[in-house]
Amino acid sequence: MYKSPIQIIRLTAIVVLLLVTCSCSSEIKKSRYLARAESFFKAGEYDQAKIEYLKVLRVDSGNAVAYARCGAMWLDEGVPLRAGAFLARARELAPKDLDNRYKLALVYVRVGQPNEAFKEATEILKQAPDNGPALALLAETSLTPEQTQTAELEEQKFPQRDNPFVEVANAALGIHKGDLAKAEAALNHALSLDPKCARAHIGLAQLSLAKKDNARAEKELKAAADLSPVRSRERLTYAEFKMQTGDKEEAKSYLQDLTKKARDFIGAWILQAKLAQSDKKYDEVAALLQNVFSRDPDNIEGQVVQAQALLGKGDLKQGTEILERADKSFANNPLIKYQLALAYVQSANTSQAMNELEQAITIAPKYVEAIVLLGQLRLRAGDPQSVIAPLELALQLKPDVTQIRTLLADAYQAVGRSEEAASLIREQVKKTPQDSQSYLVLGVILKRQKKNDESRKAFEKALELNPENVVAVDQLADLDLEARAFSAVHQRANALLQKNPQSAPAYFIHGRSYVTEKNFAAAETALKKAIELDPNLAAAYNLLVAIYIEANKLPEALKELETVLAKNPQYSPALLTSGIIYERMGDFAKARDSYEKVLALNPNFVPAMNNLAYIYSEKLNNLDRAGELARKAHDLVPTEPSVQDTLGWVFYRQGKYQEAAELLEQSASKSPSKGEIQFHLGMANYMMGRLDEARVALEKAVSVSEDFPGKGEAKSRLQLLSQAGNLSIPDLEKFAKEKSNDPVTLMRLGAAYAKAGTPDKAAQAYEQALQANPKLLEAAVSLAQLNAGPLKNNAKALEYARKARELAPADAHVSATAGRIAYQAGNFPWAYNRLQESSRGLPDDLAVARDFAWAAYSTGKTNEAQEAMRRVANGPAPSPERAEATLFLSMAVLDSDDAIPANAESEVTKALAAQPDNVPALMAKAAIQLQKGETAAAGGIYNSILQKWPDFAPAQKRLASIYANERANTGKAYELANKARRTLGDDPGLAKTLGTLSFQRKEYVRAVQLRQESEAKKALDGKSLFTLGMAHLQLGRKSEAKEILDRAQVAGIPDDLAKQAKEAIVELDKTVDQKR
Repeated sequence: MYKSPIQIIRLTAIVVLLLVTCSCSSEIKKSRYLARAESFFKAGEYDQAKIEYLKVLRVDSGNAVAYARCGAMWLDEGVPLRAGAFLARARELAPKDLDNRYKLALVYVRVGQPNEAFKEATEILKQAPDNGPALALLAETSLTPEQTQTAELEEQKFPQRDNPFVEVANAALGIHKGDLAKAEAALNHALSLDPKCARAHIGLAQLSLAKKDNARAEKELKAAADLSPVRSRERLTYAEFKMQTGDKEEAKSYLQDLTKKARDFIGAWILQAKLAQSDKKYDEVAALLQNVFSRDPDNIEGQVVQAQALLGKGDLKQGTEILERADKSFANNPLIKYQLALAYVQSANTSQAMNELEQAITIAPKYVEAIVLLGQLRLRAGDPQSVIAPLELALQLKPDVTQIRTLLADAYQAVGRSEEAASLIREQVKKTPQDSQSYLVLGVILKRQKKNDESRKAFEKALELNPENVVAVDQLADLDLEARAFSAVHQRANALLQKNPQSAPAYFIHGRSYVTEKNFAAAETALKKAIELDPNLAAAYNLLVAIYIEANKLPEALKELETVLAKNPQYSPALLTSGIIYERMGDFAKARDSYEKVLALNPNFVPAMNNLAYIYSEKLNNLDRAGELARKAHDLVPTEPSVQDTLGWVFYRQGKYQEAAELLEQSASKSPSKGEIQFHLGMANYMMGRLDEARVALEKAVSVSEDFPGKGEAKSRLQLLSQAGNLSIPDLEKFAKEKSNDPVTLMRLGAAYAKAGTPDKAAQAYEQALQANPKLLEAAVSLAQLNAGPLKNNAKALEYARKARELAPADAHVSATAGRIAYQAGNFPWAYNRLQESSRGLPDDLAVARDFAWAAYSTGKTNEAQEAMRRVANGPAPSPERAEATLFLSMAVLDSDDAIPANAESEVTKALAAQPDNVPALMAKAAIQLQKGETAAAGGIYNSILQKWPDFAPAQKRLASIYANERANTGKAYELANKARRTLGDDPGLAKTLGTLSFQRKEYVRAVQLRQESEAKKALDGKSLFTLGMAHLQLGRKSEAKEILDRAQVAGIPDDLAKQAKEAIVELDKTVDQKR
């Protein structure tokens, strides 16, 4: 429709008026919201203040004050993770706001990132050399010698020598050097300068705790808390101290007072929930956490406490799911990984628990609790060697923790270093000379070393310190029996009976001695009395039945028991003994009935439950019922060797070989002379492909004199193990046909086929082995390698690589193999993750470092790649890896915005002649062409690289920069730049390109943000300043627009842009004049 010029003018005027009105309206709203927010903030009404500041951010997404205030409030409330997001954004918008940057540094400290805190403190001191809190923080976060040296230099040049924070810094440096006297003197001096310095009080409290002076520590913590605001870390630290020292009621009252004064103090609500959790008041935990989640639904500490409460109530599924979600949301939080590991342990998922603990320790190498728990799990899994170095580190960090010392001693013993184990416990005895348990552990170690005289002294000392220590009496009785000192045994038992006439262990000790003395009548009487006093004493039943067998009295014993049961059909000990006798006589149906009757009377009677599980598993072929009973018995007494053996063997029969091996390792370590238990362990390791461990256990099994079911099988498997490498393919095929689920034979057959050049047959044999045991790691790895190699099936290779990683998430060698295969298959992100894991676990393996470098490079992480390759290039001896690394580094350094040396082109040409697909060399060639102005040729190279590596950010970035100057390709440029930014988020050159493209697309807010981000790292050129100024102009920010356009003209811009800038400045000046 035709419109007259007047109509057009009117419409234009209306549009302009609307735009001006909208702009003014937004500014008015922002001012109103900001004023209200500031009022609430100053009044301490944080819930209301946050609402208003968020309104400000909806109107003005670049408002630094609103971000800073929100971050400060979250930090005060004890939620550093939430605070960090706001404070980091505020830093981007206002890098000179030092108060905000200091708060961000505190966030880094509280979330366990001291290096980042150190960097922030350094930046603050650059801008404000007299900032005392920043100096103190710099010293406190100096963890390396280089950082300490930097902190010392800053302290020396600090202008205000009478500032208390100088002394706080000196104290921190003294602590780092182990000079606690100097640290204490410095802190006392700080308080003389300013008695209200809370930081100094906290420092003195920490020193007092190190000296175990809790009274002084409490006094200093209370002083720091009283000097600090209601919402403060100091107040929470004082409450935590009260909790840890057992004064829970005082802690609860103190925290309740805090939340009464500040309802939004999330940190105080969480501590109250932790208190309730420690007292197992799970409903109270849920109620207290409502105060947290209503304000911060994703609060990570709250989620952990919530999960702990659910796990405590027995809801393993929901508790674990909460922790798994938290782990995904906060992938690098070691605390969450540790808590998730505890949940996995509770649900018997040991491999997953170990994986989480490995990751936790990688993130926080000095996380002692994680080191100890991983050590326990690995010891149980039969891998003592791997726990020694970490536990030695843990003991250095916490030398007073008895558990670490005992665990390390166990590991030393397991690898044959028994003298070192004894030395460790002797040190513990010196530290805690009144602790009977230390002497008991020492006695056990010495007894295993056959140092009976020393062992006896240790046990006697344990008994002297704790006369009721039945274990010490039992161990001494063992030594007496070995020496055939029967009167001494009976004296010890009688001494127990004098203290406690109802002592079942005392009668059992009498019984053991009488059996050795061949006084079966007296033994029977003593053992029956022991059973009467403690019907759960399984060893007494077994010894009693052994007497009947030895005396050939099973039928007579049954008749006697029947007489007893006729008078009292519900007498559990008689029913259980009958069951054992029926079992020994081979009447398993009657044995089952006897055990079932016992359980009907007492559902938690472990000896009956354990024996019944064994019968169902071995004799009555009901594995489901066996598993149900064995699990329940294990839940009731998880450390009893016979119970561990039964459940482990049920797992074996169910095909759960990994779970079986873990349990049987625990049982076998406690029962080294029990042939059947050693046989069970040997078979579980055999099925897991752990051939050395299988051989050791099976040799122990066949060496015992007693006979047991499976002894012949143990000999047969040992014979097969001894024939490694001596069997032909026909022989192996024959064995595989006879035992179709024997993984050892199938794996050897697969290896033989692979060596003979028939990979299809090899894969078939490996797949059959994996069917026999779906958790057979070696089979999964072999299949992954076969498919990646001669079978050329990348999809299957990756599938089996993932399978191998799932089976051994904590094995660095497996991660390395999986990573190489993933890289070969083109899954670079997964390859990077796996090779990063293996590189951390195998820091001295140059081949792994080389592979990690390529994986990092392929995902655009060029700095990591170059760092890894430098390690390879600096390797100890010439190698193919070193040569490859040297070439890589020489090419990678050329892909930069700096001038490229003239002689570089010939080197690049030479490299590409030898390796035409070498990506660093191709990137270098393209960079040279860009420098020559040959953008089309360079673009062609970048496109060819992206066809090979579609997500390679450096090529995306360079190609985006080329396309940004081609009108027809700006859409492609924008897409490429955004993709590259996912990897190169901090790259100033990419931010510059994307800023230009955003300006062209009229995305002015983003253009401004990107330009400011780029300027924070590198001075902007004239063109970039021009687009920044014009973007501000389009957003109505006139003062900023004028200032930046003036800077653009000074910096120098092309004539056409200079003309636009001048015109814009003239118009802006007119606006200013009109306002005047």
